[in-house]
Amino acid sequence: METKVTLSIFIRTFFLFPIFMIFILIPIMLLIIVASFLPNGKLIATKLYEFFGWVGLKFVGIKLIVKGAEKIDINKSYVVVSNHPSTLDIFTHITALPVSIRFLTKTELFRIPVFGRVLKVLGLPRIDRKNASANFEKINDSISKVINNKNSIMIFPEGKRSNQKDLLSFKKGAAYISKDFHLPIVPVVTHNAHNLMRKGEVWLRSGEITLEILDPINNTEELTVEELTTKIYNLIDEKLKV
Repeated sequence: METKVTLSIFIRTFFLFPIFMIFILIPIMLLIIVASFLPNGKLIATKLYEFFGWVGLKFVGIKLIVKGAEKIDINKSYVVVSNHPSTLDIFTHITALPVSIRFLTKTELFRIPVFGRVLKVLGLPRIDRKNASANFEKINDSISKVINNKNSIMIFPEGKRSNQKDLLSFKKGAAYISKDFHLPIVPVVTHNAHNLMRKGEVWLRSGEITLEILDPINNTEELTVEELTTKIYNLIDEKLKV
């Protein structure tokens, strides 16, 4: 797919991006913070978070196709694992998955004024990538809170946006969490997002993204961390190569 910036893409971005920031993102963040002081505040904050994912896709002009949603039991918590080709992955996964997800988030983002408060209200688990072993107890505590709230953990094991169809190598964190907390893993495959918005870009290219939800891996305790990481990688990689 052609990824150059056409005149129509430039005009759409020039007008719609400021509108999104001023009239959607900032108000939603403030409403999430206000919701934290209200009865049923967690539920209200979650609905705002999910609305943010949906409206973000609408602003960009993304047609989202979801396959395999029926494979997920909405009464369970999972470790959801996906490839990470685009900035749009945040929006697509919030919107497509039938369970509410919380992204494993780097700790630096919690230091951003207002935004960091929003992350805390939503209960996103934090990880200090530079010193993960020293903060293991805090990481486990934040993940436990996600599970206790009947949400699921979302992890991009490549560790960064790849900007491409092919996978980068996988880190082992998802496998460790799955085994430590006795959670099944749901592999998810994102198709075509890398053609629509790359890391460092905000150009609003409309188009189609497909999220393919694969069968949950329930026997995680029977596999080593290495075997489980390899299995997830191979399942996603196989679908990307079709």
